[in-house]
Amino acid sequence: MIMGTMAQRGRVQGRSKWVQPNTGAGPSPGEPASTTAPPAEIPEWLEEVHLAVEREPPIIRALLVRSINAVLRFTALSEVAIANATAAPTDLAVLLRALSSPELLNDLKAVEPLAPAFIRGIEAARRLIDAHGGAWTAVQVAETLGISWQTVENRRRTGKLLAVSAGRHGYRYPVWQFDKSGVLPGFEDVLKSLSPHDEWMQVAFFVSKNQRLANRTPIETLKAGGLDAVLDAAAVYGEHGAE
Repeated sequence: MIMGTMAQRGRVQGRSKWVQPNTGAGPSPGEPASTTAPPAEIPEWLEEVHLAVEREPPIIRALLVRSINAVLRFTALSEVAIANATAAPTDLAVLLRALSSPELLNDLKAVEPLAPAFIRGIEAARRLIDAHGGAWTAVQVAETLGISWQTVENRRRTGKLLAVSAGRHGYRYPVWQFDKSGVLPGFEDVLKSLSPHDEWMQVAFFVSKNQRLANRTPIETLKAGGLDAVLDAAAVYGEHGAE
């Protein structure tokens, strides 16, 4: 186990070092001193991992140790898969891309048949945001609109702003719903029409090309002043044969 190896480390003269167990025995009389090279210094980032794991409660430590051992399997990835994963914008996105690599898909399916599809779904949802300008926090939206972040959150809850959950980090607001004067004209009306759908379906609607809009996206059409056409497209969104 990787943590078992980490536990064999010590500190020498204030610096982190790999150390061998001290048996108390020196060289035998007449035996020349060892010419073995001094132990290599542990990389700072690896020592930080060690310390971070060791200070956690036992149950969390066990989770982290097993997770690290799972991550070590990434060494089996191809150069293409590694390049694709490391190009991800966040650490969690790196994990998602690595786990969805062909070299690991069969193992994932053996553990949980739906896992690969679930991971691809998360990655696809993230791309819906990142590929269209990213998203802001409630504080950033508040600064843009000149209101309090509490007001921003209230507008989200009442369906006047579109946001997607970021787990413990609150909500993120796609930037394309805003323009220099505030929220895009008519955006709230379209969002109300889309209320039967969840937030990811709503995101997909706004950024996807739509045949009813001359193959433009609803966002592009709203910016061009085509509110009525977007409302018509939103009214049939999700119906069979409708985009």
